[in-house]
Amino acid sequence: MKKKHILILFFVIIGMASCSDFLNEESGDEVIVKTVSDYKELLLGSGYPSPTGKLYNTLYLLDDDYMLNEKSMWDPDNDYEGAVSAFPFFTWQPDMWENQNVNKTYYDDCYAMTYERIVGVNAVLDGIEEAVGGTRQDMDIVKAEALALRGYYYFMLVNIFGKPYKTDKESLGVPLKLNADMNTSGLDRNTVAEVYAQIVRDLEESSELFCKYPKTRGDFRFNIPSVNIVLCRVYLQMENWDKVIEAATTAIDNGNPITNYTLLPAKNGTMASYDYSEVELLYGNGYSTCSLPGFKVSDELIGLFDDNDMRKVLWFYNGNVYKKRLGSKRTPTNAIRISEAYLCRAEAYARKNNDDAAWKDLTKLRENRYKDYVPQRPTSNEALIKDIVKERRLELCFDEVRWFDLRRNGMPSIVHLYKTKSVDEWQKYVLKDNDPMYTLPLPNEVIQENPALRQNESAAMPKRPASV
Repeated sequence: MKKKHILILFFVIIGMASCSDFLNEESGDEVIVKTVSDYKELLLGSGYPSPTGKLYNTLYLLDDDYMLNEKSMWDPDNDYEGAVSAFPFFTWQPDMWENQNVNKTYYDDCYAMTYERIVGVNAVLDGIEEAVGGTRQDMDIVKAEALALRGYYYFMLVNIFGKPYKTDKESLGVPLKLNADMNTSGLDRNTVAEVYAQIVRDLEESSELFCKYPKTRGDFRFNIPSVNIVLCRVYLQMENWDKVIEAATTAIDNGNPITNYTLLPAKNGTMASYDYSEVELLYGNGYSTCSLPGFKVSDELIGLFDDNDMRKVLWFYNGNVYKKRLGSKRTPTNAIRISEAYLCRAEAYARKNNDDAAWKDLTKLRENRYKDYVPQRPTSNEALIKDIVKERRLELCFDEVRWFDLRRNGMPSIVHLYKTKSVDEWQKYVLKDNDPMYTLPLPNEVIQENPALRQNESAAMPKRPASV
């Protein structure tokens, strides 16, 4: 017990510095985590994504929803720093984590940073059952949040550094660290299947705990709908359609209504807000993705939105992503919204050839997005699935989903145009079909610290050249 308290004290000191109310002890000395309230604050500071962090910004540079903004390259004589910094990610280079030109303010090592958060979450899970000063409900909710976070983090890690589940679930995933001991030396990588099994266990247990009590919302913490939406993402990757439907239905039954965008003023604003009924969780990323230096929404993505689609008006302005605009300093800008549950369930129904149910869910979303919406039902199951996949791209853009959807839907080729000066010619970089870089290399620093880790194939690729 004493060792556990010492360990948790360490996390309080290094992880809770931003939670001033919790650490403002008169003595200015030690804080020992004992009560349920202490663990709740510890989880917020050391477990949840930091509102000032940019944990997974690199994902947005890998997919096809961003493009470089030539207008940002105002100096014809000097390379634009934003383009130089993004180069190894935007052009899928094998040394992306080691490149010295990367601005760590925007693109940092998500592997190490995620494990730091996991260890904080594990510290809460290690001690919450022995906490004092709270009800069983209070304890269960903290535990449910911690389990949801651990499931979320491992889902992100295994889909960044492991192969897609449907491609090779017995290949190397990431190491499973399930306690707060920070020693990772000698810890090998679990398989993708093993990591997914743990993710499912954590998220299912979290959902069961949340379902015992009334839903909460608006406090920047996981709840019943949000954990089940993450569970939907997991089961989509596993192609377990029945489980997708089950999790999505739980989210919808306990969630708020989809916000009707057709009734909102036709102007862009701060959409990452609990003021909109559909938002079930706001978390992390206190810098809006619209401020990634030198980038704008891709022409391809903007071109997919119809003129009567209110998302085009509300979410974007002059190439910026107002969908994730900061409401105030350090306000979280990532959102999990109930609309995602309808899309997940629609896809699962369609994959099971239940086109009527799939069309009903797709229509439910669209009638809240398109002004003067006139339903035009696809004439085949294949066309319906294609419509749903397209709608996912539109609805879930910049929500940490697109790169993972590309991975599970065939790993198609992507082309990025790159240059550093406005006067230069555009260079074309190509991510090929089923490219090894759909599974990112582990950072070399991580392998140096733990030689038991085996590197991914993508790390051995030569520097990716521009193509003609």
